[in-house]
Amino acid sequence: MPAKNILLNNKLLGQLMFLVLFILALLFYMERTIFVDPCYALFNFLYYRDYIVEAGRIAAVAPQSLALLAIHFGLPLKVILGVYSISFVLLYYLIFLVIAYGFKLDRLALAVPLLLLLGVKYSYFWISTETHQALVYTILFYAFLTWSLRFKPGIFYWILRLIVATGILFLCFYSHPVALFTVLFVLGFFVIDNKLWLKPEGYLLGGIIIALALLKFYSSSSSGYESFYFKGFGEFFVRLGDVFHSESFKFLNVKAFNIYLFSMILFFVTIAWYVVKKDYLKLTYYLVSLLLFLLVLFTTFNIWYFPFIQEKNLMGLNIFLLIPFLKDVVFVSGRNRIISQWFLILLFVTGVFHVAGAALFYKNRQAYLRNLIAITRHFPEKKFIVSESMVDREQVNVNWALAPETLLLSSLQSPDSSVSIYVNDVTGKIDEGTNLNDSNLFICAPWAKNLDIRGLNKRYFNLDNSVYRVLSEKDMLQGQEVPFYSNHFDDRSFRAGSDSCRKDSTGNSFFVLASEFSPGFFGKCTDLTKKPGMMITATVKVFPYEVMNPKWLSLVISKEKNQVVLDYHQSGVDEPPTLKLRQWNTITVSGTIRNSDPENQLKVYLWNPEKKPVGMDDFVISYRIVNN
Repeated sequence: MPAKNILLNNKLLGQLMFLVLFILALLFYMERTIFVDPCYALFNFLYYRDYIVEAGRIAAVAPQSLALLAIHFGLPLKVILGVYSISFVLLYYLIFLVIAYGFKLDRLALAVPLLLLLGVKYSYFWISTETHQALVYTILFYAFLTWSLRFKPGIFYWILRLIVATGILFLCFYSHPVALFTVLFVLGFFVIDNKLWLKPEGYLLGGIIIALALLKFYSSSSSGYESFYFKGFGEFFVRLGDVFHSESFKFLNVKAFNIYLFSMILFFVTIAWYVVKKDYLKLTYYLVSLLLFLLVLFTTFNIWYFPFIQEKNLMGLNIFLLIPFLKDVVFVSGRNRIISQWFLILLFVTGVFHVAGAALFYKNRQAYLRNLIAITRHFPEKKFIVSESMVDREQVNVNWALAPETLLLSSLQSPDSSVSIYVNDVTGKIDEGTNLNDSNLFICAPWAKNLDIRGLNKRYFNLDNSVYRVLSEKDMLQGQEVPFYSNHFDDRSFRAGSDSCRKDSTGNSFFVLASEFSPGFFGKCTDLTKKPGMMITATVKVFPYEVMNPKWLSLVISKEKNQVVLDYHQSGVDEPPTLKLRQWNTITVSGTIRNSDPENQLKVYLWNPEKKPVGMDDFVISYRIVNN
């Protein structure tokens, strides 16, 4: 077959793309499975030996089958991780085969592998998120509608079309609520494309979509995970005025010429195509739909998230970009068709490079977890509890996931090497009266604090006969305390803006802070040490002249880069202090800072957001090297 024909063969191109996706899934199987939600899902499979349904998303359990089958046959833990990693790719591959070979819509079928890498970097490793499945099912829904146009006329085929389409819609809705917007878009696009606005099918399917959305809404718990999305939808008009302050808008804006470069190209090429073809109805529908969906995203996901979550939230855009492009932007001349194919290949290859770059972060993250596990090897216990200030939050990302992550990672060698480390933070705070000396107790997550060790699969885990050990900061540190900043404000000429030093009746000199930020340490982390981690401790005495909110007046340790906060520790978070009026109070904060990047900035200061006058004295900051 000539090279030109190979390049224009969409089925072959799709097969090669999925071959790459399978290789990536196997190559990075550890990074894709020992990470937050996928890891927690695997723990549940191994513990309960059954399907796990989260937030009522019953259609999203399909990829769990292979992992459960591997557990049933007692395959090694590494094999189970690998099977779980490729099971998602296998599901998407089967849908690609149905669209390309069953429906014979080979160009549209390319939307499936492209969807998985367009605008994706860190979220590639969050395999268990149901968003991916809902979007792939949306492509299947549109492909089925297009294929069903070939059905013979008659009531039987008309009913068959509605039944099958409803079944696919069920898969969409009971995977992720974002499907409401993506399936409505492709349905409208299908109706306009085929001039079906005078026929009842589109309106019936639209009614079914609304009915499924209402059913999902009313069957969801008002306090459950899905209620977060429904609340965001319900507050659309309230939040609309702050859309440009939305964190998802800021994320898209910052990454526009990075991971979203090809998304922008698809957008502008499709607009230009509709203008040239004078297809103004589609152009209007395309622009209005995309704008409305962006507004929904910006108003719903308006709080700060990690990049892998932001990418996942924005993945719905791929439906709006890929389907019109693949369906309509079809060049007649061979040369232009080849250019179009090369563009799709470049899009996919660029996504592969983005994933490979993100893999380094996940490899470093697992190296950090291994170091944490290595520290616990010095103790006889197998179950450990640490405070939030003792872990590197830039590496751990999500505190609640550390217990299952360390359990699976430590058990890869053998069941007897099992270790689990739980972070006792504000959201996952261990209940008072919990018997940590109970050898049968296992604390997995904030919502799973009372699991029984005897329920663990002994083929993979062994935490028997171990009580919980609460690791102290001393257990994690090495070397002596090194002071690096001290200010007793003895210099009467010292000033900082409108603030200045004063002297009390005993002759003691101190500083009066009436602005938001105090003097302190502001420099590079590497100015202190080249070691990978350190525990910063800061203390200061404060003298409130007025009643102040004790949660707000606080010491802060912040690691930043390019004005983006990477790690943050604040006094008074776990247990808010009480401030005695017109008396000296001592405030302390400690936190672990990792300084892997020489450009990271370290800031340690007293934060006074109320800007009420407060005296401060004896501001001392020191550090010790962290042994992890």
